[in-house]
Amino acid sequence: MRTLLVAVAASAIAVPSFALAAGTARVAFEDTVPRSGSTSVTITTQRAAAFRVVLRVPTRGRAKLFLLGRTAPRGGPLIDTRTYACEGAAGLFYCRGAYEPTPRGRYTWRIVWSGPRPARVELSVRW
Repeated sequence: MRTLLVAVAASAIAVPSFALAAGTARVAFEDTVPRSGSTSVTITTQRAAAFRVVLRVPTRGRAKLFLLGRTAPRGGPLIDTRTYACEGAAGLFYCRGAYEPTPRGRYTWRIVWSGPRPARVELSVRW
């Protein structure tokens, strides 16, 4: 699992410079998070970025999405499936969010899972 994370993180860092020439960049991240565990993906942006995210997690449990980085907004999770307005269908939550532009830099999206079983999570980030 760690090898996959490193490969995704490395590709996430390489994608922005190429994709910004086309206008938008996107990273799709999938992982299995152990019970009461977390996973993350790191993105480096070359310009100011307004992030749009879609988080997909099981409904049996609780997920929190954090944005970490030196210039990232502070104040807790951006998405918490217990309090955020997520859409639910067939045992899955789809949580969508759009955030104000942040300065260029390195950002880590961290998903914290607390549930009775390991969970398959998906995160799509566009900027």
